[in-house]
Amino acid sequence: MKNKKQKVIYYNDENNDDFAGTNIKTKQIDENYKYVHKNPIWRFFEFIVYYVIAIPLVWLFMRVILRVKFVNKKAVKAYKKQPYYMYGNHTGFIDAFTPNLISMPRKNMIVVGPDTVSIKGLRTIVKMLGALPTPGNIKSAKNFIKAMDETHKTRNITIYPEAHIWPYYTKVRNFPDTSFSYPAKSNAPCFAFFTAYTKPKGFLSFLRKANVTVYISEPIFADENLTVSEKKKQLRNKVYEFMQENTKHSDYEVIKYVKKAEDCTQNSDTYAENQ
Repeated sequence: MKNKKQKVIYYNDENNDDFAGTNIKTKQIDENYKYVHKNPIWRFFEFIVYYVIAIPLVWLFMRVILRVKFVNKKAVKAYKKQPYYMYGNHTGFIDAFTPNLISMPRKNMIVVGPDTVSIKGLRTIVKMLGALPTPGNIKSAKNFIKAMDETHKTRNITIYPEAHIWPYYTKVRNFPDTSFSYPAKSNAPCFAFFTAYTKPKGFLSFLRKANVTVYISEPIFADENLTVSEKKKQLRNKVYEFMQENTKHSDYEVIKYVKKAEDCTQNSDTYAENQ
């Protein structure tokens, strides 16, 4: 669907270009970063921050202001007593909230870049909200893997395999099977979700750049007779296929992404123009 206010962004590499525009000075996650907190005082305030403060505000913002709709949410309800993994397309700031509403009442954790926990004064709050930052060295990688295994015993975990944010992107970018090693090893259920954008209309439409609908898959499992490597590939392909199938619902381009010609000199990270 044509958008008269559409912007254009030129990109070089769909796997590595990032258009989040946060400009945060990233602090590397080293072996001293504490992923899992068992202190009862920490756990108490974590509960207050997540369930008493954040979730009600997120619900109000997402459901009332943005009017986000969920399709097939009943699929995850059947697994409310079993932790699972979720994989979604990475298209905006609401990605920090979408899986939390899908996951309720179980707490959801999100694998994020180190920049997310690099903001002074907010690191503790962000951690309490469920951020699991990717490691910066081999020692911290061991801690991260251990934390993923420990966390998933009681909580759901969301991963955005595209890794980089492309705001309002209506298609699916290619992504590797690396992040699927966790469910491949544990045989835990996975759910894919795709965030689709359509022309803004309805209640408070003037506050939105687009209407948002989140499509949720049925549970996805790998064949247990396969090797871990084969399971990773199978899970990745099933998630990708679900996302790709649901791009048909995303027909409103707030931003148009155009592959930059090799001889183009504009900076793809900052260049955007009104069409």
